[in-house]
Amino acid sequence: MIKSIIGGFILSFILLLGCTIANVNSETVFFAVFILLVGLAIIISGVAVSGNRMRANLATESKTDKKWRITNSINLVLAAAPVLGVFLLIHYFI
Repeated sequence: MIKSIIGGFILSFILLLGCTIANVNSETVFFAVFILLVGLAIIISGVAVSGNRMRANLATESKTDKKWRITNSINLVLAAAPVLGVFLLIHYFI
């Protein structure tokens, strides 16, 4: 989990460096990357489906598949947290 947060900081640094070099609006890029990471976490976790489909998926998947889904969705959200933090810093202070 700590690796995901560190990865989020590294991703934020790379995005900030890339936006500075390319002279692109960094606020838009950071927000898009944050939405992308959270969207992937939602898709992987299976939260965006109906209750019947979720119940069917939970009944047919193995414990390792469930653990993989939960672990990866949590890691994506944790990686998105530093991106959101840098986005808020850019939005309010720069």
